Amino acid sequence: MLRSSSLLVIFAVALTAAPCDLIVSGRYVVTMDAQRRVIENGAIAINADRIVAAGTRAEIDRNWQPKRRIDRPNAILTPGLINTHTHAAMSLFRGIADDLKLQDWLNNYIFPAEAKNVTPEFVRWGTRLASLEMLLSGTTTFTDMYYYEDVVAEAAKEAGIRGVLGESVIKFPVADAKTPEDGLKYAEKFLVRFKGDPLIVAAVAPHAPYTNSDVTLKAARILANKYNAPILIHLSETKQENDDMQAARHMSPTEMLNSLGFFNGRTVAAHCVWLNDRDMTILKSHNVGVAHNPSSNMMLASGAAPVVEMLKRGIAVGLGTDGPAGSNNDFDMME
Repeated sequence: MLRSSSLLVIFAVALTAAPCDLIVSGRYVVTMDAQRRVIENGAIAINADRIVAAGTRAEIDRNWQPKRRIDRPNAILTPGLINTHTHAAMSLFRGIADDLKLQDWLNNYIFPAEAKNVTPEFVRWGTRLASLEMLLSGTTTFTDMYYYEDVVAEAAKEAGIRGVLGESVIKFPVADAKTPEDGLKYAEKFLVRFKGDPLIVAAVAPHAPYTNSDVTLKAARILANKYNAPILIHLSETKQENDDMQAARHMSPTEMLNSLGFFNGRTVAAHCVWLNDRDMTILKSHNVGVAHNPSSNMMLASGAAPVVEMLKRGIAVGLGTDGPAGSNNDFDMME
């Protein structure tokens, strides 16, 4: 039986504790605040779609009254991981061609497989599977490049995962566009539909410098800037890409894009394995973000990106898994 004094204490706590929807507690809370605090026996309070407090479990219990509680005594609670480069729907191509170099893998296996198989429903189910895998391994935001990206967005919203999603534009006929011009039109409809969405940032994704003309690359930049949208692109992934560009244009891929004004707007470049000093200076001067994909670079024998040097120069570098099939066969950021 509770004494009247105990009832008074409980009543006083209830009066001072603010309501919230959920408290989640665990062995450790990794805050990533200015002090990089790691709180042992910690908890977080959540209200609607916001974390409103983080602290020890005792502090959170004292200050917040939840509608629901989740206690995981052996868990580490961290901010959600951000996968900066994926092709989510390619989860359905997992394992069809391994241990090949990029150009062989793309031209002789992936592009033909996509031509035969990619439909809106293929993209929907592939993205559903990818979203489940990413959420199970702690990823709460992913950056994607593929076809039917509006369907990717629908599947992502269904799963409750955030997406920076780029509608691919490429020089040959693909599932959702017969020409690059059609691809840009599809991309614009996508940008309009998801402008201001709370979970989706719509983007334009010209596949790479070597799979698009100068005209298309310039048009993609103009379109992205019209909607204040990011551009996503593969850049200097392989030595062959760099060698071919040097032979044809006497420039690196980064220098070529810069000569077009391509970096004059929000840009995320994937891979960036074969960068020289001049390239890194260009990327830094235009605040280009880099998606580093170590598993993919190893699996395709593309090389090792100069990550340490990019970080020294203040270039924003994030981690990505790339897509399954041969450039990586999972979406596990911890791996």
